[in-house]
Amino acid sequence: MSPPSLPAGGTGKDSTFSRIIAGKLPAKWVVNHPTSPVVCFHNRLKWARVMLLVVPRDYMTQEELWQGDILQDAMKLAVEVGEKHCPEGFRIISNFGRGAHQSQLHAHIHVVSDLARNIDEAEPIGEWQQRGRVKIRQHDVQSAPYAELYRDDTSVSQYEFLTGEGVKLAAEAAISHAKQSSPTGFRLKANYTNANRNSERGGDPGLFMLGGGQLSLYV
Repeated sequence: MSPPSLPAGGTGKDSTFSRIIAGKLPAKWVVNHPTSPVVCFHNRLKWARVMLLVVPRDYMTQEELWQGDILQDAMKLAVEVGEKHCPEGFRIISNFGRGAHQSQLHAHIHVVSDLARNIDEAEPIGEWQQRGRVKIRQHDVQSAPYAELYRDDTSVSQYEFLTGEGVKLAAEAAISHAKQSSPTGFRLKANYTNANRNSERGGDPGLFMLGGGQLSLYV
């Protein structure tokens, strides 16, 4: 049994996702190319019309995924399946720790249909702050005690941001701050709009860090 302070699901080759990838547990597959370091299958939860999971083939933690070289592969796959299965737009989510309802230790990115209303309606607080190549701005976000928006200083669209190096720079800054300001858990979350809402592919660039206390369920 997992310690009560940690998410369930096991670690290494015994993790739930590792067993799915090895064919020891069933899954409804979306993408499973043998040479790809990331795969995608349907979440068993039915909280939204589409709920997909993008998962590294080899076991790693959330922090290792979001701060490692594999992140670009994961994000490209997340955007690819999101654009295909969610023409109405979608949200990309990763939970870190119990305070954010992380349920599996094996790293994963949720792709969920429809935009997250709380960050779509987020209100900025103060001015942008520059930290190296990353811009940071605090926001008021419903159901999140504390929220910041992170983006790089060159991406002009969400597609460019999420599939390029900008998202890794933003994630590194967000995780570093969150580990100090929200040790019980935090969430990384981004909306991706469809073409009818914004002329730029995916909408405005940016990754939200939500933390500061117990968060609501991620959908």
